[in-house]
Amino acid sequence: MMRARIAVAKLAMNTLRYFLPLALLAVAAPASAQFACTTNYCISTQSISFQTPPGWPAVEVEPCCRTHWGALPGAIDWSNGAPIMICTGRPEYVTSFPNCGDPQNVSQAFPLDYERPTFAIGVAWPNAKDYRYEMQSVPLVDGPDGTCAQYSNKPGQVTNWWVHELKEPKRGTYVFTAAVSFQKGEKGYYAVLNSCSLSPPSSPMVQ
Repeated sequence: MMRARIAVAKLAMNTLRYFLPLALLAVAAPASAQFACTTNYCISTQSISFQTPPGWPAVEVEPCCRTHWGALPGAIDWSNGAPIMICTGRPEYVTSFPNCGDPQNVSQAFPLDYERPTFAIGVAWPNAKDYRYEMQSVPLVDGPDGTCAQYSNKPGQVTNWWVHELKEPKRGTYVFTAAVSFQKGEKGYYAVLNSCSLSPPSSPMVQ
């Protein structure tokens, strides 16, 4: 009986040694490995350009929402608080762990519902008080070029995030892009989006 117990213990230890490196490998996997859309519809986002406000990054921001972040670009230059990111998640933005993209990195694909796929759009930057660990949401409004109003559920108004529903959706990943600048309100800066574009999936998903 003692020999049997020893054999079982050795087997358990060998199994642990075998699976532990695999678990560590999964945690360390690069973000690019997660980009594929695994459902019918997905959304990715990217800020194509941004203009920071005077005094950046130590500036006041209009009061906004608090959220828990999902995937962020892996090459963020945390040392100077840049870049400005466009983020996307479920319509309940603050509880959906949104993914973010910057001019150098398209965000990871965020899965959408099968019926009436709808997503939120928000803006964020690394917080001036703690570049390395903390993100900060920035309220936004559609800009004067008129390209972004169709994606906002409150066009012409400063709001914490937008909600947009895909009409006649196609399977695959949509990509939302915009240029970001800033204006100062009564309580701080908010983001202004122009040159908005929602690109449909480039090709049908492989069955």
